[in-house]
Amino acid sequence: MKRIFIYIYFFVTVILLFISCREDIIAPDNFATNVNEPILINESNSYSFVINAQNISINVINNTNFSANTSRISITIVDYSSGYVRVRIIDNQSNTRFSYFGNDDEDFFTQSLNGYVPASVGIKAVDFSGKLKIQLNRTF
Repeated sequence: MKRIFIYIYFFVTVILLFISCREDIIAPDNFATNVNEPILINESNSYSFVINAQNISINVINNTNFSANTSRISITIVDYSSGYVRVRIIDNQSNTRFSYFGNDDEDFFTQSLNGYVPASVGIKAVDFSGKLKIQLNRTF
């Protein structure tokens, strides 16, 4: 009787594992998303924006959830084909503290941002086609 219970428990556990696994979760650094549908992850002291863009024109400002005054921004553009993108980091006093202009492939641009709390990220794209990833993270 005990052996049957162990077999049933094992069988139910295996079935639940296979049923509950999801294959449609997209990692934030994966560009294999729907065209012109960005992925935005905005958590405490961490911000990520990823888009597979095709002739997109947008102008958005996303508030961040930062409390740290030391951070690092990383920008990657791959498969660039047209247009441009402009990224701005704005502090709590509405001052632009960082600006980036991209109109070509950028393997991995990174820069430290120290001495202020990033309050928002502005992203402007004009007829932009390419894969864009912006990451802003707290540093220690």
